[in-house]
Amino acid sequence: MRRNPLVWVSDVLLTVTAIPVLVMMVHVTLDVTLKYIGFRPIQGTLEITANYYMVAIVVLPMAFIEWSRQSIAVDLFYQMMSYRVQVGVTFLVLMLCALTYGGLACISWPDAVESFERREIAMGSSNIYIWPSRFLLPIALGITTLICLLHAVRLLVNPEARVALTAIHAPDPEAEVS
Repeated sequence: MRRNPLVWVSDVLLTVTAIPVLVMMVHVTLDVTLKYIGFRPIQGTLEITANYYMVAIVVLPMAFIEWSRQSIAVDLFYQMMSYRVQVGVTFLVLMLCALTYGGLACISWPDAVESFERREIAMGSSNIYIWPSRFLLPIALGITTLICLLHAVRLLVNPEARVALTAIHAPDPEAEVS
């Protein structure tokens, strides 16, 4: 079976997200340790954490979350709707999500380019170039937009996908209850 490239990219981004989590953990721990045992702390830890690690940790897994349909959902009234209305509502939500993600990607791309052109830095205990991190947001949002659009197309043309996309995420009834 051929794998969709968007699914592959979303899986890779989720896996890559582990790198800034681990590096941030080591970096901050080392910074605090050095500070309290009498050495100088690592210069730029706050700037790097805020502008690189945290941004990557938040935006890189977004495509995977959309692909696996694990975002926050309130289905109070959804359960009471007919299947056809559920399909329509799901399509509407996917299109609104695609529009929102796509709009945010379009808005953040010129900011990233401007940051690149100015060679933006964060001035703190040391100057850190932060322009590269500005491109994470529009790229991740663009991929997430494509995932939402792919789901919308699958909803319209694939009956099995339609059932899966409109299903309510309930616990597996065959799972053991402890």
